[in-house]
Amino acid sequence: MMNALYIIVLVWCGLAGQAQAQADLSQLRQPTNAAITLPLGQGLDLIHGAEPLGKGRFRLRLTNRTNTVVVPDLGRGTAYTGLYGVAYGLRPELDLSLLVPFMMDSVAGLTKYGTGDVVLGVKWARPKVVPSRSYTSINLLLGLPLGFKGETGLDTFDGGVRPYSNHAVDLGLQVEMDLHFQHGSVLINGGFFRSGNPEVLPQLVYGLGLESSRRHQRLRFNLEYQSRVAFSRQTQASGVLKAGTRVEVFRGVELELNREFGFLDYPYASATTFGLRIHGIAKGRRRLESRYALYQPVIKAKPAYKPKRVTRLAVVDFGGFEEYQAGKRLVEKIRIRLEPHDSLVVVDLGRYADIPKKGSLSAEQAADLARKLGVDAVLTGSISDYKIDRFAGRRVPFVFETPQTQVDVALRYRVLSFAGGDPRRMETLNQQAGGQARVRDRVRLLPADPHDITVGASAREVEAAQDAALDDLAGQVLATMAAKFPWIPPDFLP
Repeated sequence: MMNALYIIVLVWCGLAGQAQAQADLSQLRQPTNAAITLPLGQGLDLIHGAEPLGKGRFRLRLTNRTNTVVVPDLGRGTAYTGLYGVAYGLRPELDLSLLVPFMMDSVAGLTKYGTGDVVLGVKWARPKVVPSRSYTSINLLLGLPLGFKGETGLDTFDGGVRPYSNHAVDLGLQVEMDLHFQHGSVLINGGFFRSGNPEVLPQLVYGLGLESSRRHQRLRFNLEYQSRVAFSRQTQASGVLKAGTRVEVFRGVELELNREFGFLDYPYASATTFGLRIHGIAKGRRRLESRYALYQPVIKAKPAYKPKRVTRLAVVDFGGFEEYQAGKRLVEKIRIRLEPHDSLVVVDLGRYADIPKKGSLSAEQAADLARKLGVDAVLTGSISDYKIDRFAGRRVPFVFETPQTQVDVALRYRVLSFAGGDPRRMETLNQQAGGQARVRDRVRLLPADPHDITVGASAREVEAAQDAALDDLAGQVLATMAAKFPWIPPDFLP
């Protein structure tokens, strides 16, 4: 694996050596909205990520690029841009960022250098739990006119190479969304940017990014496209496509290499950018840490389970939907899950006469049952929902159909626990839980027929889905009981 990483780095470095593509000087001289900048928190090279950093975590970015320019009456030179920024997780859902650009132009022995406009960012994301399957965020970006505004000898030749400051406050409001899967991620951005400089037109900026190998410890690949459309007195449009990779060279330090291709009014036809990303924790035990380690799910420590006595539990067959034998099957699944634990004994009610064995019992009936059988707890309730939807998939007539069968079950239940077997010390839990299972089939393109039951799941698959939904429901019930009662093993907690 390390040999492959070195080969990738060498190839990209070779591309960087050949990447002195000449920039379009007319486009480069136009002032731009400074708020349209690279992501400092989560994200790729152009496309921002909606995922928050997390409280107390930080990220440093150092990105560099060099392009060839040709100034009339002077000749060929270079334009260097360095973007240096930091992002910090102030709260689990709130990130703050600061970006400081550094620019240097050199043509025929004349040099101009200085800082560009500083950009401040505030991002609010939901959910605040990391990691998660999806995120949405709102990102407010503010460009401050703090860049170098002086003139040098280079500026006297046809206006120089490019302006370093926009001479006005720039604003941008962007909405971001992430979708994370097992082997990749999809990042979507869309925002509106406006400048106080009348020469900079309002712009609509949107983009799409794809990232693979997101969970790999050392190597990631990404592909992204961003489009900028300006509209007002006139219309301008530009687009840029980027392919890149990130390699972890040290713990918490990533080397990133990107190759970009510009379209329409984008000032660069092609270029290579490279830089570093540094991850770490700034609170408590300060350290650099890889993103792979920082964003692993936190495993909750389960308390040690040391029962002092054996608890006898009576589970009454749940009423409702007798045609599916739903209550009886659910009781059996609960009994099977509790059977490996020696501290719990599920009493077989079939061995006793003159006692209620089915349906939802009142508190008085449950207490009387506990007294007669000498049990420590009683679980009773009724199935409130048992739905089988064989056409739960999405369907666009004559375009596509995603066959899916979905089973939903719900239970209203009551648990009565008698501490030490004393009916006078009763603890009650009234709760409702649900279980769900799905059976999916391959997508059908151009379906000309209406819903066809022969296309969906077979009878055997539907039966298996019902069992899976009841399994899910049994797990939900036991998890709730484990959070409430000390005599249920914590192994059932999520």
